[in-house]
Amino acid sequence: MKVIENSELSKIIGGTTITATVINSFVNVIKILKEVGYSLGSGIRRISENNICPLD
Repeated sequence: MKVIENSELSKIIGGTTITATVINSFVNVIKILKEVGYSLGSGIRRISENNICPLD
């Protein structure tokens, strides 16, 4: 194994900035947007079919 000098250590580049936390947050945002779409679509369908619960 080659010994790396201290001056060479600062030149090492590696890894990614995408972590599991970032991926998990992105998936959660997609799930929330999906739920909003289902709710909005259901509301539009119920309004168009005049199938709304009365407020009284």
